Amino acid sequence: MRKTNTKHRIKYLMSLAFASFFLLAGSTVSMAYEELWDYDYVPSERQKPLVYDTADLLSDSEETDLLAYFESISSMHQCNVAVLTVDSYYGDIQAFTDDYFDYNGMGAEYGDSGILFMISMDDREFCYCTDGIGNSAFTDYGKEEMTEAMLPYLSDGNYYEALRTYGFYADNYLQMWDEGLAYDVGVKPPKTSKDLMVGAIGSVIVGLLLAIIPILVMKAKLNTVHMNASAAGYQSHKGINMTMHTDSFRTTRVTKTPRPKDTGSRGGSGGTTLHTSSSGHSHGGGHGHF
Repeated sequence: MRKTNTKHRIKYLMSLAFASFFLLAGSTVSMAYEELWDYDYVPSERQKPLVYDTADLLSDSEETDLLAYFESISSMHQCNVAVLTVDSYYGDIQAFTDDYFDYNGMGAEYGDSGILFMISMDDREFCYCTDGIGNSAFTDYGKEEMTEAMLPYLSDGNYYEALRTYGFYADNYLQMWDEGLAYDVGVKPPKTSKDLMVGAIGSVIVGLLLAIIPILVMKAKLNTVHMNASAAGYQSHKGINMTMHTDSFRTTRVTKTPRPKDTGSRGGSGGTTLHTSSSGHSHGGGHGHF
């Protein structure tokens, strides 16, 4: 009888322990939701900073620098560029990223236009969410190129450089969109100031080489010349013999080849794949691991 009561007590305590665990886990999930967004609707004002580093991947100075950088890009192009880092998330990563963007009003200043890049450290995963102008400026192809540029830094744990690279690409893509062209399949990105500087330096170097090489060749040939005391060595023994030579223009023939017309096609356009979030907004997305 006592053994039976003991077994019942053990089962009861185990059940109580499991119930407490799941209750605590549920509370943790609830607290996480409350920490990241407070509303179940899209607010009219942005609720979080453009750089929200809850996983503490950045130093204070790095976070301050990135925040100023993203605020400048966002203001210039009227489209918010934002970052979220978390230790972990729950549910579907795309839905989680979309909800953070929507329920924190991350594009509120600019007609719901923006891009959010989220990093989750638990499974070393990342995710994008775009809206408004961001849906057009950040094509699927463009996000792939951006990701490839960031991956080496993400894999090495250099999160500051990864996010600086993210900002650099976001700035360039938005600049292209401001000029009427999205970066997509077959489209060349605009030249940056760094590209122009490298090109200018390269042009100067090539110009100097083209100027110096002929001079060096001529100088090498002049090394065989020696001073002569008289002009006898340059005098012809046959005297001067002048003849007349006339060029007469008779006819001409011009062949014209039509230049191919620019149809405006640049190798095809991939565009942006859109989906609908829980708030009813249309977003571009994409996720992967690093």
